[in-house]
Amino acid sequence: YTLILILSFLPLCALTIEFNSAQEGGLPYGVLHIKHDEPVPCKITDLEYGKKRYTCKFNNALTKPPESKKTPLMEIEFVQKKTEFEVVVTPSFNSKLLNMDVALYAFEETPLEPKKDAKHWAILIYSKLPFTQVEIEDGINFPIFYPEYKRPNIGALDLNGAPIGYVRSKDINAYLNLKRSYEAKRYEDVIEDAQQAMMLYPQTIFKSEFALYRIRAMDFLLENEDDTSYIKVDRNDVVNEGKRWMKTFPSDEFMPEVLFYIAKNYLKMGFSSDANYFLDILITEHPQNRFTKWGILLYADYLYGGSKKAEALKLYNDVLYSAKDLNMASQAAIRLAKNSIDSGKVEEAKQFLTKILNANAEFLLTDEQGTYELAQKLAINGLEDIAAQVAEELLKEAFRTNPMYESLLKDTGLWHGEAKNISKAHEYLSRYQKEFASGEYEKEVQEGMDRLFFELSETNTTKLEAYYDTLAARYENEISEKALVEKAKLFVREKRFLEALGLDKKVREVNEEVLLNEGIQALSEAALNVASQALKEDKCQEAVLLIEQYKILEKLEDKEAIFDCLLRLSRFELAIKEAKNHINKRDLRERLAWMIRLNSALKESKQWEDVVVLSKDIYNLGILVKEPKAKSALREEFFANIELKQTEKALEVARAVQKELSGEYKNIEVYDALISLAKEQGSDLLIVEYANLAIELQEKSSTYNYSPNVEYAAMQALERLGRIEEALEIAKSLPLHLSSENEQIKAQYHLGELNYKLTKLEDAKEAFTKCSNMDIESPWRQMCQDYLELIK
Repeated sequence: YTLILILSFLPLCALTIEFNSAQEGGLPYGVLHIKHDEPVPCKITDLEYGKKRYTCKFNNALTKPPESKKTPLMEIEFVQKKTEFEVVVTPSFNSKLLNMDVALYAFEETPLEPKKDAKHWAILIYSKLPFTQVEIEDGINFPIFYPEYKRPNIGALDLNGAPIGYVRSKDINAYLNLKRSYEAKRYEDVIEDAQQAMMLYPQTIFKSEFALYRIRAMDFLLENEDDTSYIKVDRNDVVNEGKRWMKTFPSDEFMPEVLFYIAKNYLKMGFSSDANYFLDILITEHPQNRFTKWGILLYADYLYGGSKKAEALKLYNDVLYSAKDLNMASQAAIRLAKNSIDSGKVEEAKQFLTKILNANAEFLLTDEQGTYELAQKLAINGLEDIAAQVAEELLKEAFRTNPMYESLLKDTGLWHGEAKNISKAHEYLSRYQKEFASGEYEKEVQEGMDRLFFELSETNTTKLEAYYDTLAARYENEISEKALVEKAKLFVREKRFLEALGLDKKVREVNEEVLLNEGIQALSEAALNVASQALKEDKCQEAVLLIEQYKILEKLEDKEAIFDCLLRLSRFELAIKEAKNHINKRDLRERLAWMIRLNSALKESKQWEDVVVLSKDIYNLGILVKEPKAKSALREEFFANIELKQTEKALEVARAVQKELSGEYKNIEVYDALISLAKEQGSDLLIVEYANLAIELQEKSSTYNYSPNVEYAAMQALERLGRIEEALEIAKSLPLHLSSENEQIKAQYHLGELNYKLTKLEDAKEAFTKCSNMDIESPWRQMCQDYLELIK
């Protein structure tokens, strides 16, 4: 296990943390290296049970603090402070802090105390100190002099055993770092570092390896089509660099690999003739090399994808029967089987593989181990039923003394399970548990038995739920996911819908697609039932959230309640969609009801042109089915025309409203809108007409929601028209409908003013007196007092 972190600081410095772990004598140990450009202090804190904690402090601030890391041997945390940064290491076992800046052979005496600061610290973590035969006992610590026994430091040697003295052997480090980067799949780093290494060390003995690793990394990036890579590589780059490599290192042992990369990339670019040239070299000069076989398979794939399937199948067969590598042979066999599967002949594919096992026994069945490995390959590639049959045949002749017996018995049961041969799977797995109670594969077999649980007929719901919980706690794989999904399905069957929905977050984290779909289906069924009940109880918020989350709108039955909730919660698009699903019903009254609902949703979403059209249709259908409430669509049509600035059409519809919906209080909304429109147009006659209609509706219903605005609009228009007597009549009744003192004082002023204009001084005086006597601060009161002075 290797963990490498490279952290950047400001100002420009670098911290490298590298953790390597291994085992010695069956016990784990590890070494954590902390390296920095400048010496840093590391403090030791003693913990209970002899454990220790190490804190290394840095005076710089991290630009991007990493997350904490935890391994079986230790936990490492990164603590960011205002002006400093700490690395805190807490080992899980015994440990020692070592100052790596101190080399024992550099001194004539062992140092008593390590330096307080160092550029390189190492923490050794162990359960038992590795590579020691004698226990170290505590004793007196004093320096030992050994001037004549200092250990010599020779350094790296070349192939001839001579010391390598150029550039202090840094090319070796470069090669090792490059190799580690490649193994860690940091291919961009490999490409850049290889190029830099070849420039820095032109005479290095690792030049061929540098170039080869660069070619490998480029080929990998191209093969995986990594769009996130910041390095753009072209297939021509692999071809060109591969050719240079061949010319520079013509006798290198990796020649077949480079030939393969060149041929492969030529094929990917569609240059089959160029690819054939290099494949010919591979086949002629390296007939048994594994890259030659891969090259033949690659070329066969190219032919199979074109129009030469027969030739491709011939090459697959050639590789199958000539390859000494079982993996290669299996690859060819799988391709042949896939050809049958692609033709829709799955049984033929199985038969073909079985015939290969029988017909090529000299190659494939020469030994039990080889046959077993082939069975493993078949199982990996989805042919577990054939693999299980092969394993059964091997078990017939195998004894417990056979090294592979335990593994073979385990795999036979597991493969039968994968092939859904439940009774045989249970037979072999039970046999394993009986013969190997504490065997090497105990957990794997138990897992296989647990998988079979899903296939067995268990009807006790309490037992099922308990076992699902056990599986979920026992595993962190598809078994736990399967248990979770089955538990959700169980809750639905038991009508425990809210408990099923409580599993939503975990179900959505399921990785396996089929399981995920099953889980979502169970959740949707639970949501459907909960939402239906919520609609019955008028819990719109709950119902709509479930509708949106689980996409169950079409499955719910109470469509009217659904629509009302959607509209109430401003889900206009969904409401419109739902209403449109019903406006073509054969029952005309039902159709009318849904048209009215749709019109209300269109109005709320301000789709005015659609409102105009639909309002006309509603009105006409209402006449056809003799439904009076359909006439209210005239008001919707009116307001839509107002919004569309279609004044003439609005006035036309308003006349229809006045006629068809005469006496309805809601008409006052239309009249109020017309008053505003008339004000904009300066039409006093229109103002008077619709203000009087509004006043009349208010008087009739004894509801004065639009007072005093409509009254003042009428009074002002009448004054401008010289019809002061009519204005006075309205002014006389206005104070009776007002409750606010501020409105009352204003109304009394206007009443007095109109009387004054008509020289009805006594009436004017009475109104102005009432106005003046009101005990509130208002400019209207002062104006009333001014009029009283005039009357005197």
